[in-house]
Amino acid sequence: MYEMTFTPRISEIDVNGKVKITALLDYLQHIAYKHADQLGVGHHQIFHKNLTWLLLRYTVDVVRYPQFDEELKITTWVAESGSPKYTIRDFEIMDEENNIICKATTSWLLFNYRKRQPINFMDFWPDFKAVERRALDYDFPGLQLPNNIEARKSLKVRLQDLDIQQHVNHISHIHWILEGMPEKIVKKYKLQKLEISYKEQGFYEDDIIIETEILKEEKDSIKAAHQITKNKKKIVSKAITCWKLREKR
Repeated sequence: MYEMTFTPRISEIDVNGKVKITALLDYLQHIAYKHADQLGVGHHQIFHKNLTWLLLRYTVDVVRYPQFDEELKITTWVAESGSPKYTIRDFEIMDEENNIICKATTSWLLFNYRKRQPINFMDFWPDFKAVERRALDYDFPGLQLPNNIEARKSLKVRLQDLDIQQHVNHISHIHWILEGMPEKIVKKYKLQKLEISYKEQGFYEDDIIIETEILKEEKDSIKAAHQITKNKKKIVSKAITCWKLREKR
C-alpha cells in the first residue's frame, strides 16, 4: 500500500467550484508512477530494457467531488489479478474525515515496445506480491459501442496530449469524451462513473473522432456509450459513462 496527500489547485477547479474529474485522475496517475518506482518497476527502471506498462482498462466511481483546498489522501496498491498476463492497480481517495470520495480500478499489460509483444509480468517481476483487497468489485466486462450516434466531434492530437512515451496520455481520452458530450448534459449533470477500454495508441496529429450515444435518460441520471476512433475508423478507445443530476447551487 502506498499513500500520498494532494491539495487541489485553483487551476484544477471547474465552473461548478469542484475538482475536475481529469485532475482526480491526474493525482491517481502520479501516485501510480511513484509507487511503481518504489517497487522497482517504474518507467525509468524498465524503459531501457525495452519495456513499458500499457493501460488496458480504467473504471472510476466518484462518490463526491472535492472542493478547492480540501486535503486529500490517496492510497494505491497492486491487487490480485489471477493472471500472469496483466496486473491490477486499485485506488481510493479519502477526504479530511477519512470518507472515501472516489474509488478506481485499472488493469495493465507489461509490453516490449521493440518486439511489439506482451510480456509475462511474473517472469520479469518474480517478487511480485499482490494485496488481497479491491477498491471496486469489478471484473472488467466488455463495453458496449455506440450504435445510434447522437453527438460527434473531431479533432487532431496535440503535443500537449502526449506523455513521456510520446503517445496520447490516457487522461486525454477522458478530456475528449467530456468534450464529445452534448453541452446541455454536461451543464446539468456531473460524471459519476466512467468505464473505459484502451485499444490502440494515439500519436501526434492523428485525426480523432469522438462519437456518443445516449443509452438511457431519466430525470436524475444519464448513461452514455462512447467510441474514439482515429485515421479511418480505427478504434482507439471505447467507454461507458454514467451521469447524475447536479445539485442546485
